[in-house]
Amino acid sequence: MRHYNVSKEEEGLRLDQYVITVKPDLTRSFVQKLIRSGSIFLNNKKIKKSAQRLREGDELIVLVPSLKEIGIVAEKILLDVVYEDKDLIVVNKPAGMVTHPTDHGAHVSGTLVNALMHHCKDLSGIGGERRPGIVHRLDKDTSGLIMVAKNDDAHHALSKQFEERKVTKKYIALLKGHLQPAEGSIEAPLMKGAEKMHVSGSPGAKYALTHYKVRKFVGDYSLVEVHIVTGRTHQIRVHFAAIGHPVAGDKEYGDAEVNEKLAELGLHRQFLHAASLQFKHPKKAKEMKLEAPLPKELQTVLKRINGSR
Repeated sequence: MRHYNVSKEEEGLRLDQYVITVKPDLTRSFVQKLIRSGSIFLNNKKIKKSAQRLREGDELIVLVPSLKEIGIVAEKILLDVVYEDKDLIVVNKPAGMVTHPTDHGAHVSGTLVNALMHHCKDLSGIGGERRPGIVHRLDKDTSGLIMVAKNDDAHHALSKQFEERKVTKKYIALLKGHLQPAEGSIEAPLMKGAEKMHVSGSPGAKYALTHYKVRKFVGDYSLVEVHIVTGRTHQIRVHFAAIGHPVAGDKEYGDAEVNEKLAELGLHRQFLHAASLQFKHPKKAKEMKLEAPLPKELQTVLKRINGSR
């Protein structure tokens, strides 16, 4: 349950528009379902009209059911499928899409899992209610390749490859400054703090290894190819921030001044893209290498950086 007060700037918005503004993890169709079901209260009264206009000072209560109450809803969301057969599907996930739903009233719709439930119908159940078929994940604002198993045998086989570090994952990132040396490794244990991940020497920290190679310098930045040996949460972002070269556009671990400067050039997300996946097919034992090109919006940012010098 969430309480909201309508500001002067928000006056005049439709009810569904307002809820999407304050709860950006929910899709418009899901918000409209909440309204029709009587889950939204306006000034302590149920309101079931999405087009209801709001006034300054209005008080809203939004009740979002948990996954246990609603289950995972299949949603018709367009997917960029890079590879698919009866055992697995590899998708080029756009930035802004969450991998799987969470059970605390956030990200219950519009996720990759919601889209896959509609596209595949019969994903592996090993990942559990929230993560059917999911073998690994990408951060919300990271684009690129993500692999999903369609049956339990494939899930076991692919998960084992990840555990044994036999899957090669390569990313493209834009970093602050000119990274030296041009090729190297970052070996630093990671640990979750009160709010975010950080490099730590304490016993509870987990081993993490990142290899990188600078492709080229773009203005005051470094465009790098990154290969992560381990797959820790936020590994690339934390490792590069720790050596003074944070990922451009990273709101959590990045440089606010750099992010503001690049936002003027059109970068409104972290410049991090999962460009390549190499693994063995879970049934055919065939070596697979799949690639996803750098998204157009990131290519445009690179051109604008060059043009702004």
